[in-house]
Amino acid sequence: MARTVILIWPVREMPELLEACKSGLNIPLSSTAFDAVLTQKLLAVKGYMKGAGVSDEMLSSDLAIGVIVMGVCDIWNINSGETKFSPVFHTLLTQLMVSSLPKEGSGS
Repeated sequence: MARTVILIWPVREMPELLEACKSGLNIPLSSTAFDAVLTQKLLAVKGYMKGAGVSDEMLSSDLAIGVIVMGVCDIWNINSGETKFSPVFHTLLTQLMVSSLPKEGSGS
C-alpha cells in the first residue's frame, strides 16, 4: 500500500539541510541511499525543537540549522526506544527557546 508523506518543512530548505546532515555524517553528497531516513530524522528533530518552544523565525536561523544537523547526528544510530540527544544539543536548544520568547515591552 502506498503511503502519503506530508512534509512540514518548506521544500526549498530541505536540500540545504539534507546536504548539511550528509556532511555532518560523512555521507557523500552525491549519494541518495539515506535521503529518506535523513529526511525523517530532520523532520523529527525540527518537530522536537518546535514542540520545545522554538519559534518559526528562530527555526530558520543559522544556529537552528546547526542544531538540527547536530540532533540528526545524535539520533543517527539509536536503537528503537532510545533517546539520546547530546548535552550540547540541549544547551543550544535552550538558547533557541529563550531567543524565541517574546521580548519584554514588545507588546507580544
